[in-house]
Amino acid sequence: MDRARAGDDAPGGDGVSDLQPDLSVVIVTHNGREMALRTLRSAQAALGDLRAEWIVADSASSDGTPEAIEREFDDIEVFRVPNRGFAAANNIGIAWAQGRYVLLLNPDVEVLEGSFADLVEALDSRPDVGIASVIQRGADGELQFSMRRFPSPARDLGESLFAAHWPFFKSLQELDMRAVRYRYEVSTDWAVGAFLCARAEAIAAIGPMDERFFLYSEEIDWCLRAKQTGWDVRHLPAMTVTHHAGRRDSGDLMAQLAHSRSLFARKHHGLLGSLGIHAALAVGHLLRITLRVPAAPFKRSARVRIGAEAGALRVLLGLGKPPLRAEPAERPSDSPATVLDEAR
Repeated sequence: MDRARAGDDAPGGDGVSDLQPDLSVVIVTHNGREMALRTLRSAQAALGDLRAEWIVADSASSDGTPEAIEREFDDIEVFRVPNRGFAAANNIGIAWAQGRYVLLLNPDVEVLEGSFADLVEALDSRPDVGIASVIQRGADGELQFSMRRFPSPARDLGESLFAAHWPFFKSLQELDMRAVRYRYEVSTDWAVGAFLCARAEAIAAIGPMDERFFLYSEEIDWCLRAKQTGWDVRHLPAMTVTHHAGRRDSGDLMAQLAHSRSLFARKHHGLLGSLGIHAALAVGHLLRITLRVPAAPFKRSARVRIGAEAGALRVLLGLGKPPLRAEPAERPSDSPATVLDEAR
């Protein structure tokens, strides 16, 4: 499926070559041309003393994103692929990647401090780490709580009941809100997928991302599978990045998130655990609808949010469908190898 690894035919026959990249940077784009260009400029400026390859999987952009990237960067491999979802597009990059490490980088991330050389140096000295992330800040400079605990019925119920606002119950949620921990190296359950750097050996053990997740929860699934195969997932403060994250609490994105969480629960929690997570999530959406009803006649924002919450609730109750759905590439024509051949 992949190209032959660099150095496979090198003199000496040990499969190791000075030509192998230290880092493969994979970026998935779908429109957002100017932000994607900013991300690439920032990432290349932060490379440091590394050999790197650059891979963009463009999922059917209509705003000229792949053409703009090709005009500005002659060292980036750009693949034009069908829009089968974020996980599927990342898998195209993973299949092509040659590096000792593969960085999955969102097209809305800019480097603030540190270099990729710093990150790779840290990973080289930590052979038990399969996936790593770094400090993430929002566009306003505020720390983003990118370290997370795995979903469970109790944690999802805690989040539904606003655990973040209760001093003694902050741990009863997925977010790790202990800001001081982000200054230090810490193992975590999973990290927000805007910046995930994976060791090639770990990817070989974990496998590619699950393409049933069109958007959201693919990184939770990937990190859980890493843990299950014996790899550590770690927060490494070797770099700080700005994640210009869009809102996922409005419109179809909330319904999409609910669908992905439902899929994750069914995959990993069995019948009872899945029912518990579904119930906890449904309680949260219902509660937030109820709290906004009094303001709905007077505020358009309240009506919009109620509509988004209701759409997510319908998905959880099986009364509605998510806006975007994907299935695994089971046909040969859908495999990363075939897509790569067609994209070249």
